[in-house]
Order: sequence, then C-alpha cells, then structure tokens
Amino acid sequence: LVILPSEKAKATKEGYYARGQAIEKIFSVIPAMSLNHQEYQSRLNEFGEKVTKDHLRRINADIRSAIKFSQRSGLQITDITEDVKIFGLEAGNVDDKYIHSISEYKDLLSHLQSKFNYRESVIPYLLYFLFKTGFRVGEGMALCWSDIDFENKMIRTYRRFSGDRQIFTPPKTKTSVREIPVDDKLLQVLKELKEEQSMVLYDRKDLNKEDLVFYDRRYKIPTNAGLNKYLRVCLSELGIGSQEMSATSGRHTYGSYLLAKGVDIWVVAKLMGHKDIQQLIKTYGHVLQEVIDKEYDIVRDLMVE
Repeated sequence: LVILPSEKAKATKEGYYARGQAIEKIFSVIPAMSLNHQEYQSRLNEFGEKVTKDHLRRINADIRSAIKFSQRSGLQITDITEDVKIFGLEAGNVDDKYIHSISEYKDLLSHLQSKFNYRESVIPYLLYFLFKTGFRVGEGMALCWSDIDFENKMIRTYRRFSGDRQIFTPPKTKTSVREIPVDDKLLQVLKELKEEQSMVLYDRKDLNKEDLVFYDRRYKIPTNAGLNKYLRVCLSELGIGSQEMSATSGRHTYGSYLLAKGVDIWVVAKLMGHKDIQQLIKTYGHVLQEVIDKEYDIVRDLMVE
C-alpha cells in the first residue's frame, strides 16, 4: 500500500521484497499477535548469525513500520521491536571501497584527465567529477549546466537520476539538497567539456533537452555498470585500489580525504548531504582517530601556554 506505488527506485523496492521474504523465513507461520518480546529477540539472534547487523537492523525497522501501520488501522498489537538488541555479523571492510593514499588519489585524478576525450566517452569526466565533489553517482548524472555557478565556484545538487527507471527522482533526503565549493581546476575541466560538447552536439539539441553536463554523444546518460567497469580498468592500469571499488568510491574517497586533512566533521557531513555525523563516524572511524589525536595535541599545547 505504501512502498509499491511510491517513487522509490526499483532496486529499493526489490530490497523491501527481499527483506519481506526473510521475515517470512524467520517467523514461519507464527501469527504476529502471538509473538512476545523474548521469542522475537531469540529469533532475531538466530538469524543474526547468518546476516550483517545492518541487514538485521533494516528487517527490524521494516517490522516496526508494519506494526505501526497495523496499529493505526486499529489492530491491538504490541510493538515487539521496542528496545530490541541487534546482534549480527560485521559488514565487509569499508577500507576496500575508497582510496587511502593521497598520492594515489592524485594519480587517479591525473590518469582520468589523460583520458579526457568527449568524442569517445564522457565517463572519465564524470568519474573525475565524483572524486572531486563527493556527489552520489545519481546526483552527478542529474547535473545540469545551470547548476554550476562558475563565478562563485559552487555547484548545486537537488535531484538524482535513477538509472533503472531512466527518470529523474527527488533527492535522497532533505539534506541532500546542497551546494559544494569547487576548485578552479575542476571548473576549467567543466568549461572545456562544455565547449567540446557544444561542438559535438550542436546539431543534436533534441537529444540533450535536459542540458545535462555528463551526456554522452552516443550512449546519452552513462550507466552505473559502465562507470564501474571504466574505473576498475583505470585502477588496474595504475596498480592501485581494490576490485570492490565502484563509482561510489569517489564519494568515500572525497569524504575520507577532507577528514584526514582536518576539515571540521560537521562541515564534511553537510557537504556530503548527511543530516548528522553518525554515518561519517561509522564509515571513517579510523581516519577520524588520526584527526582526533592531532586535536588532542593542540589542546595539550594550549594548556601549556
């Protein structure tokens, strides 16, 4: 009633469906009204031996939503998800999903620049942009020329492109609507791309109605699969990175780089479109510890003075 008719991406809806099947597997034919908190916790614990904490947390959240929905419909059912504890496997190592070395980060940016040729592909331009701004892949795909303020060196994002449905969708969250400060080098790359694009697409205006920045002359808007494949080839050519890396690693690399350079964590959260700093702490805890240690040394020096 709520998820299926929504504007959520197809992949998101499939995630709900998969978790629904998991819920059926966990609780079999036990009526929800018959479950008490102890039995519920016990079954979650058992399932948590096979899945990650994050997956189990999502399942619990789905059940809570279903219970609240049922209560609003007049069903007298106890919220068995209240105060439940989540025990599950640890997620895969996030270290494999972004570039740690600043020198390797710069090497990749230079390597992507060496591949700039709009007449062949717009993909290296988009990857370069993602690594320089921390945009989500869908946000980068949806970028228009009118979203770039060349004079004030800011770029605005307010929507995403959903590749599976081939449509533009609202931002992931309210905080996803944001402006990102960018450097002269990136702006110069964008200016050169715009000039090249105008020469190639001058007689194909009907194909570029959206005024999109990263619009391929042959394939229109790049796909996630195309971006991931291209990035992994580049990483292989440079001998860096991991096969786990995808285009989203640009966002992770951007965030970890800013934190490692001492940019205030609340500012980084704002730039990446997070409502608070919890996700940053969860993802970049080891990077933050280095920053915290430096700040502690500053405090010690200040107290000496």
